[in-house]
Parts: sequence; C-alpha cells; structure tokens
Amino acid sequence: MKEYEIYQLLEQYGINTPKYQIFDIDAPLYFDTFPAVIKIASDKVIHKSDVGGVVVGVDSLEELELARNQISRNLQNRGIFLDVHDKFIVEEMVRGEEFYIGGIYDAIFEEVLLFGKGGTLLEIEKDICYIDLLANQNEIIRSFKTTKISKIFPQFRGKEYKLDYVVETVEKFQKLFMHEEIIEFDVNPLIYTPKGFVAVDARMKMGKKEGHERRKRDYDLFKNDAVAIFGATDKKEKVGYAIAKNALTSQSQVYFVNPRIDKLFGKKVYKSVEELPPIDTALIAIPSKYVVSLVEDLAQRGVKNFIVISAGFKESGNAQDEEHLANLAKKYDLNIVGPNCLGIYNGQKELNLTFAKVAIRNGDTALISQSGAVLSALIDKAYSHAIGFSHIVSLGNMADFDFADAITALQDKESCKHISIYAEGLKSGKSYLESVRNSNKPIAIYKAGKTKEAKKAAFSHTGNISGDYEMLIGLSYAAGAIIKNDIDELIFSAKYASYKQALIITNAGGPGTILTDILVQNGKRMYELSQEKIEQLNQVLPPTWSHNNPVDIIGDATAQRYEAALKILYDPSLLIFILVTPQFMTDGLAIAKRIVGYENVIPIFFGEASFKDVFTFLEHNNCVYFNDLENVANIL
Repeated sequence: MKEYEIYQLLEQYGINTPKYQIFDIDAPLYFDTFPAVIKIASDKVIHKSDVGGVVVGVDSLEELELARNQISRNLQNRGIFLDVHDKFIVEEMVRGEEFYIGGIYDAIFEEVLLFGKGGTLLEIEKDICYIDLLANQNEIIRSFKTTKISKIFPQFRGKEYKLDYVVETVEKFQKLFMHEEIIEFDVNPLIYTPKGFVAVDARMKMGKKEGHERRKRDYDLFKNDAVAIFGATDKKEKVGYAIAKNALTSQSQVYFVNPRIDKLFGKKVYKSVEELPPIDTALIAIPSKYVVSLVEDLAQRGVKNFIVISAGFKESGNAQDEEHLANLAKKYDLNIVGPNCLGIYNGQKELNLTFAKVAIRNGDTALISQSGAVLSALIDKAYSHAIGFSHIVSLGNMADFDFADAITALQDKESCKHISIYAEGLKSGKSYLESVRNSNKPIAIYKAGKTKEAKKAAFSHTGNISGDYEMLIGLSYAAGAIIKNDIDELIFSAKYASYKQALIITNAGGPGTILTDILVQNGKRMYELSQEKIEQLNQVLPPTWSHNNPVDIIGDATAQRYEAALKILYDPSLLIFILVTPQFMTDGLAIAKRIVGYENVIPIFFGEASFKDVFTFLEHNNCVYFNDLENVANIL
C-alpha cells in the first residue's frame, strides 16, 4: 500500500494523521501549512530516508518545489526512476516525542504489536515492548512499562505525558490489525502531541492470515483411575521397567501390558489390548512404528488419555507419524501427551508415570516442561531439597497436548497452588497467552533458546520452533507470568515468592552482609527491628550482638541462642534465614533440631564437611536448606 492509502485506512479506525495532500509526479504543488514535509510515495521505495526520499522543515511553496526536485535527483542517483504510478505527499510537520508502533503476523503468536521509542535509531536502541492483539488495558500498560521511554510518563521536565493516549492508540491499532488483512506494518515516527498520537510515516504489507486452531478439551488429563502401561518390561535398562516400578505405589489401578512376560513386580502382565479391563489412561513406551495403530485401537475402545513416551517422531525426521497422532487426537477427542516425553505425575493419586530416577514428593507446585532431561534434573534437585509437586507434565514434541492445555487442566486442581514452566518453543501462542491471562494460579516461566545456536538445538531436540525469545518473554510477562532467569527458580521460588520481608539470624557478620545484598537485589525488603524486639533480644543475647537485621548473635552462638532469638522474632509473614557458619563450638545438628518444622524458616549451613550430619537430618525431615549463599537467590 502507498502511504496516502495507509493514511486513509488509519483514519477509518480513528487514528490521527497529519494534514496532508497528494500530488502526481509533475503536478503543481500547493500547501498552506508550514513548516511542511514532502516525501515520495512509491512501491519502488521501502525506506524513504535511506534513499533521500523525504525532506523535512520546508517553509514555503518555493522550497517545496526545490525539495521535490531534490528528491527526484536523489532517487535517480540510486537507480530509482519515477513514473505516473508514483505520487508525492506533502504534509504538515508534526513536532513532539517520537514513538513507534508496528505489527507483525508471527507464526507462533499470530498478530503481535510492537510499541516503544521511535526515530532513526529504532533498530539500534530497540526500546520496544510486545503487545498481544487481545491484550486488555492492564496488559498494555504492564508491557509498556518495561520500556525506558515509559519513564517520561506521567511527567518529565515539566511536560505532561498521558498514559491514556498510549492505551487508546494501541487499542485502535489492535482493531485495525484484527479486522484488516495486514501481515506487517510499522508507523515510525508516531508523534506524541498534547492532543494525542499522530501517525506521521507508515508502511503496510497486506496478506492472508491463518490462525491456529484451538481444540476445547472435554476430558481431564488427570482422570487416571485405570492406567495401562504398554511396554512394561523386566529389562532393567529399559524405560518401561522404570515407569512400571515408579507406578507401583499409585492409588490408581495400574495394569502392565507386554506379550513376552507373564508377571512383573508380582503383578499379572496382560498380553494384549483385548485382555485388558476398561482403562481411561494409556502410557505407551514401545517402538514408534507401533504407536499410531495402538493409539487408534485404544481410542476406538474409549480410552481418552495417552502419554506417549516413545521417541522417533518429528524430532528425528518422522513428522508423518506425529501428524497422524495429532489427527487421531482431533478425530476421537483425545489428550495425547508427547511423543518423546518423560511422562506425567498426578500427586492426587500418587501416580508416577515417569522414568525419573528418584521418587517424586508431593507438593503444591505443578511443573510443566518440554524437555524430559531438564525435567528429570529438576525432579532430582527438588527431591534433594525436600520440594514436592502436585502435578508434572512432560510435553515432549507436543503433537497434541501443549502448554495452554496443561495450564487450563490445572486450574481446577486444588492441590496445585503454583505453576512452573520450562519452555523451549510454542506451537499456538494465542492459546498459550489466553491460558496465562486467565489463570487463577501464579505462573513462572523459564525460556530456553536465547541465542541462535540454542534455537537450533531446541528445534532438533523437540521438533518445535523455539521462537523469538524477547517476544515470548515480553508477551508472557504482559499476560501475567513471572519470568525466571535461572532454571532452578522453577522449583524453589514458587513457595517463597509471596514473602515481601526477610530476616536473617546469623553467627557471622560477613556472610550475613552478603546474604542481605542477595535478598535486596532480588526484591526483598529487610525487616526492621522494633525497639521492643531489640529490648527482648538484649535479655537473651550477648551485649555485642548487632542490634539490627541481620541479627548477628556472635560466633560462639549455641543452639539455645539461635532458638531464643527465633522465638522472639518469629513472624509467619517473614521469610527467615538461619545462617550458620562452622565455628569450633558450633553444634550444627543441635541447631538444626531446634529450628526445623517452620515453613517460612530457611536453614543455611554455610559449609560442607562440618555439616554432613545436618544435611542428612534436614533431608530426612523434608526441609529446604542451602549450604551456600549464591543459590539462595533461586527461591526468591
């Protein structure tokens, strides 16, 4: 589209444009508003300023004619020759702060707006945010406030900047993008004026948009009353052995299926589908060439939930069978998790359908991961720190069941209080954002694939496009997700994110100061001791104690001293750290026994060899603890 045609389209949606007139190549120029701008409107020119196709600050009709001639010469010098199809646009010169708004039809997120600081340095500064087409006012503001230019709102150097103008303008462009067959556009600059934004320079690319289909799920993935494990085996080196063993203690009815063996772990092994009692969930760990036919056979028998552990699909070039699985899911209204995944865990039934090496503790956080290996590592680390999960879903290649489906499935699960996500790539971005936006549980996300090399690795690993890191993070944050920069935060931070203030009780000033820096840098406020608390502590602590927070109770602190200080200062609304360093007189185990059992108290036994018995005790009592300071940031 030519620029004047874009202006006409913008005006239909109430978007302000400058006063302008359109002229044929050789037509006489006349205009009554100065200073003015003259620029070329031609399909031959994409970036006008790059080829000398625009002149600003024109103050008279004579200068206007000279500027037109100059533009024609500039274009000819670059091999661009104008014809009767081309036009000149003369418009009033609008002054004000330069912003930018653009739009792109993304393969994952579909229509996405970009908004931020405009001008000639747009590509260098990249001070922009991402806004979903369906974002509401709060989401628009939340996204905009991630930009540096937003800091001038509501006032800067005596000038007022109205945030309402931002919201109104973005909403108008949302409607434009929604209703027109536009696949890409940018307006730069978009000038802020006392009367609102004015679109001064614009480009648009028209084309057909094809949205992702979102299927409504009618069956609960976590309805696992009767489960069959296809590929259960007595071969210890096989995945089917590990899954069968992990599922033994479940409250669900679990059946093993393998035509080769009769019994496994003392349970009957069924030879075929025909022998099985009715089931609602099938876990499949058999060679990939048999998976599609088995799924269809079971679907015809009324099975709704499938967890396909088997690899050998899109991630290794076999896209055809993966597409067959997706089609079967639509045809029979199935939930198919995977293929190429670690499995699922349902804490409500203590059902462990994964091949994770360690046991999974029950907890209140749901963990959703694309990578089975990453998920296994997180489960292992969580177990060693006595952290449990309400649900776990390993999505793998996401032939059918994806992030949006998993988030939605968890909304009515009372045991799930938090949702943590490890993502490499998405398939349906709009559905994902809708699920995050509507979630009644806090969602934390760690996104892999920041670099080009990591994106390639993610594609070969899961068979999904990793997508633009900044776009996914920006849109997720705006929709309400909590962005995590360290993968360990997915298992640690959910439990402690709600605590705003922190207290440290320590037997060493130096480590207490380091921990204070870590806490404050990660958004916690240090609890301020009242005079009443100080006087109470004076009664039980040596005169040389710190008299502030961190509460340094001196290097010779005993278990009794730690306990006395904790009893005086304990408050369930505080995040309390008991920091212990190994002194000659320190009895770590005695201290641990005095402080264990408090949900909001985090022991930090800063050492290694001196505290081995302490670590064993804390693990036995399902207590989150640390033996260093740096990793404390992961729970904040």
